[in-house]
Amino acid sequence: MSKNVLMSAHFLIVLNILGFAMFCVLYLNSHRLHNDMHYSLQVSDNSNSYQIYAWDTEEDRQLIGPQHGFEPPVYTERQPPPILESAKYTNVYDRAWTHDYPRLSCWGCQFYGKLAELVSFHTVLDAGTGNGMGVRMLRGLGKNAYGIELSEIALKQDANDLLNKNWVRQCSLRKLPYADNQFDAVLSADVLEHLTPDIADATVGELVRVSRRHVLMSISLKSVTDGKHTLLRPRSWWHAIFKKHGAEVNRPLLRALQLTNKSVYPVPSPTQCQYPGNAKDGGVYACCSIQNVWLVGLAAQQNVRNFRYITLANGEIEPWYFVFRKIRNASNALLDG
Repeated sequence: MSKNVLMSAHFLIVLNILGFAMFCVLYLNSHRLHNDMHYSLQVSDNSNSYQIYAWDTEEDRQLIGPQHGFEPPVYTERQPPPILESAKYTNVYDRAWTHDYPRLSCWGCQFYGKLAELVSFHTVLDAGTGNGMGVRMLRGLGKNAYGIELSEIALKQDANDLLNKNWVRQCSLRKLPYADNQFDAVLSADVLEHLTPDIADATVGELVRVSRRHVLMSISLKSVTDGKHTLLRPRSWWHAIFKKHGAEVNRPLLRALQLTNKSVYPVPSPTQCQYPGNAKDGGVYACCSIQNVWLVGLAAQQNVRNFRYITLANGEIEPWYFVFRKIRNASNALLDG
């Protein structure tokens, strides 16, 4: 056998060995990623180390209620009077729903369906339901859905039928009329940025209180010219206030939902940067516009925008999702009924 033939044979053997080794590496990596998604992974986040789990675990399912039926939630009183805010504050949103926001507006409709695919829940509260479209969508998905809204005008204009069925109620989010642990999930879509700072703590406490397990929402982090975004704080601030009230970040779900600059190619150059926040309360952060076409809400709204905003520190692109688990255990859930 010639020297060239021997060299070729050796070369082929080496290639086969390298190919098999590469196959093993890819297989093991894919197996590890599969385990990361469905079980757990130790992750280092700056100086902190934390354990992440799948976004819808067996423990989660043990802490929620029956996944069938349409029993109403338990109220704190038989006919509790609604807790409202000042007339000046309420009038801003009465006008918004009658003059500013497009008809059929439903910011939550762009992700409520996705949440229903990813997370187990049945009895659900849409906190800040506006015209009730979120409740309609969730009911259409077979969920036992209810809504709270401050603007009575919005409810009477677009959700009078839901009012008559007691599926929606007028009330402030800072004092909800429900008993503890009434909803598998509390959902909210671009609502909390409209709070005034003096009611933020009470509102977050109420959202966590009435949830059995999940608090799933979007919160806008960008400033707007009409001044309605009265509570602009960075992600870390929101995470801290929910933690104070007994809710921890569902990191796997956040990673599954949140769009980042790694998902957009080529990454558009940021322009028109703004610096919202409060230097004495959570800090100031950079939020810039990027060219990226997206559909806001329902297709029927035809609310197509050619740009959206990105928070530069973490590369997160709007809408910004905030997803939490209420810290409970199975024995407490059994006692709650």
